[in-house]
Amino acid sequence: MATWWVLAACAAQSLARTPSFGNDWPLRQVRRSDVGQPLRRSEVLALAARSAEVNDRFGFGHQLEEVCWIGLLTLQFWELVMKFPLLHTADLQGEWALLSSADWSLVLLTDFPIFGLLRQVQASVNSCEASTQRPAERLVSGGPRRCPLPRCDLLDDDVEDQQHYLDALVNSALADEALYLMRSSSLPRCPLGQAANTLALALVEVSRWGGRSAWPKLAHLVSSAQQQVTKYLEELPNFPARQDDLGPTDRFSELLSSRWELVGLLHALQVRLHRSTDLHRSRPLPWLVSEAPAGTAVLQDAESLLGGFVRYLLAELRSEFWGAGDGVENLVRHALPAGRGQGERVFVDIGAFCHAHECLSRQLLSEVARDQHGRIQVFAFEPNRRNFLRTQAQLTRLPRRWQRHLHLRRAAAGNHSSEAWLHGSGPKASLKAGAYGGLLWRQLGEGRVQSSSDEHTERVPVKPLSALLQVSSIELLKIDVEGSELEVLEGAWPLIVQERVTSIILEYSHFWADAKLKRLAKDLSVVGYDGYFLGTKCFLPISGPQMEWWHDLYEICAQPHARS
Repeated sequence: MATWWVLAACAAQSLARTPSFGNDWPLRQVRRSDVGQPLRRSEVLALAARSAEVNDRFGFGHQLEEVCWIGLLTLQFWELVMKFPLLHTADLQGEWALLSSADWSLVLLTDFPIFGLLRQVQASVNSCEASTQRPAERLVSGGPRRCPLPRCDLLDDDVEDQQHYLDALVNSALADEALYLMRSSSLPRCPLGQAANTLALALVEVSRWGGRSAWPKLAHLVSSAQQQVTKYLEELPNFPARQDDLGPTDRFSELLSSRWELVGLLHALQVRLHRSTDLHRSRPLPWLVSEAPAGTAVLQDAESLLGGFVRYLLAELRSEFWGAGDGVENLVRHALPAGRGQGERVFVDIGAFCHAHECLSRQLLSEVARDQHGRIQVFAFEPNRRNFLRTQAQLTRLPRRWQRHLHLRRAAAGNHSSEAWLHGSGPKASLKAGAYGGLLWRQLGEGRVQSSSDEHTERVPVKPLSALLQVSSIELLKIDVEGSELEVLEGAWPLIVQERVTSIILEYSHFWADAKLKRLAKDLSVVGYDGYFLGTKCFLPISGPQMEWWHDLYEICAQPHARS
């Protein structure tokens, strides 16, 4: 049975690019704070050092779409907690804009305790008068204030009872106790207070019915509250400017200095959702509740083998199935010995640019030294001129005996013969005009990156694989062409249907947003191929003769920005 392997490159938007960083220690810190346990000084120093290291290495990663932006925001908000009272929220306007534009109901389903950290910041800001050791000046005729007093809170004369109720509601929810269900009959005029009351209803719903049953109504209530908050804060610049201990009044400081428990309610919702939505013993995935109906079916399936495969892929997507891991190298290392001593062996590398440590052609050529009886030929195709020269320079350093088995050509593979424009340079060069928005990203060392305009174009020859080389069979065909993988497969289809290609490795990326992995899996299954997701530790089946291993959640690149 022939095989094909999928490299899930769209997973690169996750924390896969932040090795050894996890979201567990901010979560542990928030949980300890919820029950009133302080951090030891040694823990604070260790966390601060780790936070600074990750921010230094990956602080710009969200611009590359290669780092989970929620993870980075979690670190930055944790630093807000540690720096109090030296808060300068005006420096975090970009971060606040990123968070406010996200869907908060989906943020609640992540493992990152953003709202729990903001709750700690809000509690510190609200205790400002006690920490300043001087009387706080109230706003009088537009004069200065030392402690923040948000404009929204001034819209109501007496709201302390309502605010105390919400405080008690949040505390009882976090303690996993019966909810404190008393409330004032009057509604606040402050939009932040109105949003807090909406979130209180959502918290009651999830506590009563559980996350799975309450999700549709909960998502609607959270969305409504988010709209109330963002609408009010967007109108804030129309008010006169003021200054306080947080610096110039801005949207973020207005939210954090309010006595309304907005972020506390969001935090309590996140905690209750995680406790009640997915009770799987080893790999809980509460965010599946938002992927109805396929996701809810997996939540209910705790026993089937297919359900286990789906859970494993989604749980380990960041760590094992990211496209730039060493899965390809591991696969080739273990698969090549099976063909030794069997006569002619042909390997084809389409998109053969040798970049950093990645150079599959070099690894394939090393098989020459191991298989003394095989007639090995490596055909490598790279269309970008500069990439071609760099790859050629790397491969010419190999032993001359190996180089005699290499056929390196400057050409692109496609589904018909023509000339086409190649856009961009480096590893992101693509036949797709808008592939990377005309930007080139350079690594500056220590994980730092820099962007610059990349308007490079060049004309390159494009031919179907069946026209690029004349061979009887291909043992391994690897395709990584930044968006044109399906076109390359179309050009190779005559060889595939004639059973002349034993194994195929191709990249599955955000370029597939308009395509369907399931359709390709069906087509390849019909002609005798088994399909697998390629991980660093294992392979997960995704097709089978009757497509029995397929699941709709495997279309992970159809919405490349989801759950990122």
